[in-house]
Amino acid sequence: MKNNKLSLIAMVVLSMTLAACNGSDKSLEVTPKHIEENNADSLLRNMAIDSGSTVDSPDSVDSPGAEGVNNLIDGNDGSKFLSFSNSVSVEFSAAKAYTLKGYALISGNDAPERDPAEWTLEGSTDGTTWTEVDSRSGQSFGSRGEKRTFELPTNEVEYQHYRFSFANNPETAAGIFQLAEIELTVVADAPLVDFASNVSRSEVGGKVQFWDRSLANPTSWTWTFEDGEPATSTERNPAVTFTSLGAKSVTLVATNDKGSNELVQEQVVHIWDSQNPWAGYVKPAVTLVAHTPEHEGQAAFTRVMPDIEQVIHDISLAVAQVLYKDVTEAPLFKTVTFETGEYDFPAAKSGTDEDMILLMDVGHLANKVAEGDESLRNEVLGMLWHELTHGYNNSPNSGDYVSGTEYHSYLEGLADYMRIKAGFNEHKRGGIKWIDSWNDDAYNQTSFFLEWVVKSHLDTDFIYLFNKAAGELEEWSFDAGFKAVFGDDRGITIVFKEYQDYLTTQGIKPPFPTPVEGFKNFAIDDGVIISTNATTVVIPDWEAYEGEDKLIDNNVNKKFNAFIEGTWWLEDHASHLFPINEVTDVEITFELPEAIVLDKYSVTTGNDNEHRDPTLWTVSGSTDGTIWVELDVDQYPESPERLTTFHYDIDDAVTAYQYYQFIFENTQPEGDSIGGDNGRLIQLGEIALLASE
Repeated sequence: MKNNKLSLIAMVVLSMTLAACNGSDKSLEVTPKHIEENNADSLLRNMAIDSGSTVDSPDSVDSPGAEGVNNLIDGNDGSKFLSFSNSVSVEFSAAKAYTLKGYALISGNDAPERDPAEWTLEGSTDGTTWTEVDSRSGQSFGSRGEKRTFELPTNEVEYQHYRFSFANNPETAAGIFQLAEIELTVVADAPLVDFASNVSRSEVGGKVQFWDRSLANPTSWTWTFEDGEPATSTERNPAVTFTSLGAKSVTLVATNDKGSNELVQEQVVHIWDSQNPWAGYVKPAVTLVAHTPEHEGQAAFTRVMPDIEQVIHDISLAVAQVLYKDVTEAPLFKTVTFETGEYDFPAAKSGTDEDMILLMDVGHLANKVAEGDESLRNEVLGMLWHELTHGYNNSPNSGDYVSGTEYHSYLEGLADYMRIKAGFNEHKRGGIKWIDSWNDDAYNQTSFFLEWVVKSHLDTDFIYLFNKAAGELEEWSFDAGFKAVFGDDRGITIVFKEYQDYLTTQGIKPPFPTPVEGFKNFAIDDGVIISTNATTVVIPDWEAYEGEDKLIDNNVNKKFNAFIEGTWWLEDHASHLFPINEVTDVEITFELPEAIVLDKYSVTTGNDNEHRDPTLWTVSGSTDGTIWVELDVDQYPESPERLTTFHYDIDDAVTAYQYYQFIFENTQPEGDSIGGDNGRLIQLGEIALLASE
């Protein structure tokens, strides 16, 4: 379930772990840090979000409207401050002077190279003359949304103004700085207000008990209850009934001899009707922001989406009704800001747990204009289903938003499943293919896997339960989520194998090299060792793992790439490969556990870059790996298709060899894509060594 938000009188937390999803991290409940129970002098609080506090960053560069410096003191770890610079200063002014006893920094939701690595903290009485309070260097954050606390127990000087001078790690700096939150810790004087209730939802007329949980010895209390009976109370622990449907806010002002503090908690109790579970659903206020009003994509959007506000309301409710059972379970957003502009992505979701931000690229919309207004409107509707799902779905409590991980596959697969369910992803159905893992291509494949799970388990409300598991499981994974839905004997491996079997019945076959009846591919047997004389394309930053092991992974989609001549991008993007091996041909050698007669073999073309196809190869066998006997010389037919397996016979296949070697040449003439700075490579999808069974 969605976790409670930080109160306006936020307190220092002992520890916090956050889960990130496209900028919408969820805040956790907080516990006051104190040394002696009920000793006001020892209680610490975060004064950065007090009324009257201000924050500024005079040297920030092009901070997006949704990621301004005020996000640093909004009490919400899901929002962040971003500057397109490697260093930045942040100046904070409090309502009065305080002695700082510590501070905390919370990392942003993505790209760890944007985190601060060093900083200086200064204090000032007038905002002009600054004195160093603390400095740190060589710092790092271990995860997204991580809170790091720095104590200043010996500091005794009061300042009303504080300034941080931040800088990224110079070795990894990417020209962007980000930080989610700054907390400034001071000794509490007036009460630290907190309260609890016995239930989080109740029917109209049901009694709800509230308890004061404030610290620093309050002596009087003033409560205000939205649509409550009574509407106000001065009791310490009042009982209240509510007279209307919806999420109700509660305010408590607690007072002691040093002053008062107020806590406003919204959506504390959801009042609902069990006979009409979505009655009382609150529509978010929708604001439209056009950053490029003259762009042709904006004009097209305005033309095809005149009802955008109503559409957002309708889709928001429809998404919530799939992911949750009633209005009390679903998150309730106050606002949705829909921004159109020029972005480097078609659409995205940002914002906080209460205020969602949707971004849509006008360039993408302009590119769709030629397909007609109906197609353009459907594209917008599909993107809205996807992005609004990001706003409403639970985010797993473990994992990082990185392509190819289960966390990413869950979020994007679920969002695109909702787009499929709404009927706006049918253009992708023809692209369903065999996948080895549920993490292979979340948008185009995981989403259709989830659709199959839903349709093949109609007696199970799968999407609701899968989303629920993501919010409740402390250590989430696809396997844990599936077991939470189907039981311990039906984890992801079993269910996914059933999906693969289903694909086979639909004529969607595994990406194996085309087999030959009566022959077995012994290249994939246990104990086979494969090696090459050439430098292969293994570049983690590009997620390019194209070494010789990909030749015998029984998957033609995962290719092998090796250099004969280097390319222009090697020095800038793959300097770790220098110096590449100097070769004139690419040798691939197989060492078998025991000698086997090679009757046939196959070579599969790569998925692209036909200029990397070999022009000729020689196959040889050896008993000792030193003396080689030529067995075949061959080549592809002219202009071979991509990902096509070609079979070749070994004439007079009699001798069993323990070693087999392929020598691949690439003598294609130099042109736009080969030779010189463009390099010369050998690319293959798979090699199969075939023996009669």
